[in-house]
Amino acid sequence: MPNNDLPKYLQSIFYPLFQHTNSLECQLMLLDEMLEVGDKKEIPFLAELESHENPKISNKAFEIKNELQSKLGLLTETERRRMPMNLCFIYDEFNIRPSKVDKGLEFEIELDILNMKKNRISPS
Repeated sequence: MPNNDLPKYLQSIFYPLFQHTNSLECQLMLLDEMLEVGDKKEIPFLAELESHENPKISNKAFEIKNELQSKLGLLTETERRRMPMNLCFIYDEFNIRPSKVDKGLEFEIELDILNMKKNRISPS
C-alpha cells in the first residue's frame, strides 16, 4: 500500500514507536523528540494524540504540536482565521471615518421597561 493512501496521522514515523511503547515516560520522551526531529507529517499524529485518554499525553501533544507548527512556520487553525494586521488600519489608509449619528433619526419606539423602573423607583 503506498504511503499516501494511509491516514495522515499514520504517516508519522513516530506512530509505530508510540504504539509499541507501554511506558508513559517513554511516550512523553517521544513527544519531545517530535519537536526536535519531526516534520509536518507529525502534525496530524499530534492532533490525534490531543484526544488521548491520558491527560499528560494529550496536553503534551497539544503543546508540542503548537511548538512544531511555529518551528516549521506553519499556520495554526486559529492563525488562519485571524485577519491580517494591515486590515486593522484600513480606516486610516483610505481616510475613512465612521459616519456621524443622525439626531433626526427617530424610531419612535418606547421602552416600557424604562418607564416601569422609573415608576418603581419614584415614591408613590
